Amino acid sequence: MGDFPRLECRRPGRSGAVDRRGGSGEVNDMADIIVVEDERVLRRTLARNLNGRGHEARAAETAEEAVRMIEQGAPDLIITDHRLPGMTGLDLLRQVKQSHPEITVIVITAHGTIEDAVVAMRDGAADYLRKPVDLDELHMVVERCLKSEGLKKELEYYRARHLADGELDGIIGPSKAMADLLDVIRRVAGLQKKDGVGPTVLLQGETGTGKGLVARAIHKASPRADAPLIEVNCTAIPENLLEAELMGYEKGAFTDAGSAKPGLLEAAEGGTVFFDEIGHMSTGLQTKLLKVIEDRVVRRLGSTRDRPTRCSIITATHMDLEAMVAEGSFRDDLYHRINVVKVTLPPLRERGDDVVALADFFLNTHSADYGVTKPELTDAALAAIKTYPWPGNIRELSHAIERALVMTGGEMLDTADLGLMSRATADAALAVEAGGIRVDFAAGPIPMDEIEETLLRRALEQAGNSKTEAGRLLGISRDTFRYRFAKYESGESDDDA
Repeated sequence: MGDFPRLECRRPGRSGAVDRRGGSGEVNDMADIIVVEDERVLRRTLARNLNGRGHEARAAETAEEAVRMIEQGAPDLIITDHRLPGMTGLDLLRQVKQSHPEITVIVITAHGTIEDAVVAMRDGAADYLRKPVDLDELHMVVERCLKSEGLKKELEYYRARHLADGELDGIIGPSKAMADLLDVIRRVAGLQKKDGVGPTVLLQGETGTGKGLVARAIHKASPRADAPLIEVNCTAIPENLLEAELMGYEKGAFTDAGSAKPGLLEAAEGGTVFFDEIGHMSTGLQTKLLKVIEDRVVRRLGSTRDRPTRCSIITATHMDLEAMVAEGSFRDDLYHRINVVKVTLPPLRERGDDVVALADFFLNTHSADYGVTKPELTDAALAAIKTYPWPGNIRELSHAIERALVMTGGEMLDTADLGLMSRATADAALAVEAGGIRVDFAAGPIPMDEIEETLLRRALEQAGNSKTEAGRLLGISRDTFRYRFAKYESGESDDDA
C-alpha cells in the first residue's frame, strides 16, 4: 500500500471571496457571473440588473469571448443564450461542463422552446429562462441555483471532514494497517479527471477482508456520491448473461430481447461500477471492458454504434492476477488499466488488536439488530479471538459473533459459545504424513465438517486462492470444490473491514 498524503478539508466557498451561505442557508454575498448574449440591449440589461442585485456581472457577445473570460478567471455562474453566432450556447455548456464541472450554467431559450430546455438540462444546465426574460424570474432562478450549489459544496465539505476526522462505518481498528487504508480511501476518493471520472482502483485481499465495503466507501466519499454505485459480482451472474447485463442490448439482439435495454455501464453514468471478483471474468468480456475503460464508450448487443459512458471503475479480487496474466487467463493490458491504484487489504490475522474492536462492533450491531441486551466476552473468549487465525477474516468473525449471540442468549460469551475451540482443535488434530492423513482424537471428538473445512482451507491457501488448483490438490474438480467450500463461506459479499 503506497504512502498517500492526508487530505486537508477546507470550508467550501469561492477562493478569495467570503462564503455565500449564512447560518440560515440564504445567499448573502455577491457571485461572479458571465452573461453571454448577442443582443446588445438584452446583454446590457441583464448585466446591469445583476450588478444592481449585488453580483459582479461580466458581459460577452459570443461564446468564444466567454471562453476567454473563463480562462482569465472561472465564474460562479454563466447565463448564456442558446442561439449565438459561431459556437452555440449548448456548445458552450458542454465545453464548460467538461473543463469546469463546478460552474453553474443557466440557458436562455427563445420563444419558450421546450425541446431546447430539455436538451440543455440533459447536458448539465442547472436551469433555463425563456425569452422575453422576466427580470424578477431571472433573480429568482439565479438565487435558487446559487443556493443549491452552496448546499452541494457544504455537503461535500462535511462529507470530506467526516472522512478526515473519523472512521468510516465498518472500517474499524486502531492498527497502522487501518490508518493506512483510510489514508488511501481519502486520497483516492478526492481524485477525479476533468470529465468527472475517478482513477481505476484494484482492491486485492483474501475473502472476507472487506473489499466491497472499501469500494462503497471510496464512492461514498467521492464527488460522485450522489450518482449511482452499481455492484457487479462476476461470479454471481452467469457468464452468458453478464455481457448483456453490462453492455445492454437492442430490440431483437437475441430471442428474448423484446425491447431495448441499457446496460449497467450506461445506468452508472456519472457514478461508479464495482466489479467484484473480476478474476472470474471471461477473456472475451475482458476485451470489451478494456475498450470501455480506454475509449469511454459502450456498444449494446445488436447495435452498430458506440454510446459515450462516463463512470469510474473499481475492481476487486482475491486471486493472483499477475499469475493469471502469466498463464494467459487474464489480459495483460486490462490488468495494467485496472491497476492504476492498487489497494491491498490485510487479513484479520495481521491486524493485531483490531479483532477485539471488531468483535465489540459486531456485538453492538447484532444485539441491536435482534433487540437483545449486548453480552460481554469472557477473558478466555477474548484470548481465543486474538489467537484464532480467522481464515474467513472479518466475515467469519461477524458470523461467529452473531451465531453465539443467537444460540447462547446469555450475559457472557465464552470460547465454546464462539465455536473457536473445536475449530482450532480440528486444525491442530489434522496432519498429512507419509502414507496418509493422521487424525488425533486424543483431545476428544472432531466433527466431520470441521475436518472437511480445514482440508478445503489448507488446499485453498496452498493454491494461492485458486479454486481450480485447490480442487486439483484434493483430487476434485473446481466446481466440486466450489460447491463444498460454499457452505463454509459466511456470506456472499465483503461487508466489513
